[in-house]
Amino acid sequence: MKRPILILALIGLYSAAQAQSTKFEVQIKKTGTTDGVDESSDDAEQQNNVMDKLFDDDLDMGWEGDDFNIVATGFRFTGVTIPKGAKIDSAYIIFFSHEEEKDTAMNTIFGEASDDAKTFSMEELFLTRPKTQATYKWEVTEFWPIWKKFRTPDITAVIQEIVDRQGWKSGNSLAIMISGKDQGASAKDNARDVMSFENEEDPADGGDGKNHPERVPKLVVYYTAATNKTEGHKEVGFHVYPNPMDASFSITRQMDENTTVKIYNYTGVVVSEFASSNTSFDVHHLPAGFYTVEATKNGFTSSQKIIIQ
Repeated sequence: MKRPILILALIGLYSAAQAQSTKFEVQIKKTGTTDGVDESSDDAEQQNNVMDKLFDDDLDMGWEGDDFNIVATGFRFTGVTIPKGAKIDSAYIIFFSHEEEKDTAMNTIFGEASDDAKTFSMEELFLTRPKTQATYKWEVTEFWPIWKKFRTPDITAVIQEIVDRQGWKSGNSLAIMISGKDQGASAKDNARDVMSFENEEDPADGGDGKNHPERVPKLVVYYTAATNKTEGHKEVGFHVYPNPMDASFSITRQMDENTTVKIYNYTGVVVSEFASSNTSFDVHHLPAGFYTVEATKNGFTSSQKIIIQ
């Protein structure tokens, strides 16, 4: 028998579980080519008050105590089709580690306070750009093995502040910066290195020497569009019932072979996946808790929070 969830928790979260979110995601994109190699100036690295590089395999963020360097990384995401007035439900950046690292890195995450962020250049320090009032402290203490996927903490307030700007329009660009903190003189590398657009698995580290497109930094945002939308967006559109549930649930939309339904746990891991024309789904094997149901059809996605008792 599944463990019951406290009734108070169910009452407090039931209405939130009815809200429907749309998932938006976009990777750093190509901005140019040199000698046949694709490059992007939409991710960049700054050390103290000097632009370090635009085109490299990795991006550093944190503190280099032996060289007294505060290192920061800028990420610019283009074609962000989040409508003005949308409520941001959650947001984060996904990237892959470029080196094994274990020392504590103390970083701050913030956004660029502009309506349509421009790409980075060697002539401008991106840390001098106007900053969002919303910021997040990110202290990374866990061990990072090489070439593994990680994500930032939730940066909902940063994205919300940007899309709430008077001049924001769906399809504009936004920039997120992650900057280190002076942690004093040390031989430690209190930073994290992540794979860039131009990423490569260095053969010296046992890699294949190739670029991996799936490892390009990616922004993921879940949002709920305002009821008085002035800018259209496409979504699957569905409703899950009953919610809370016990052994199964149904979806109020006709599914077909082009529809994929996934269930994520609270850490973002897929725990069930369905691809069929069914509208009823068995969840008796899942422990009691909070989950997200995500339906994708023809490239458009919507999600809804659910409670399994």
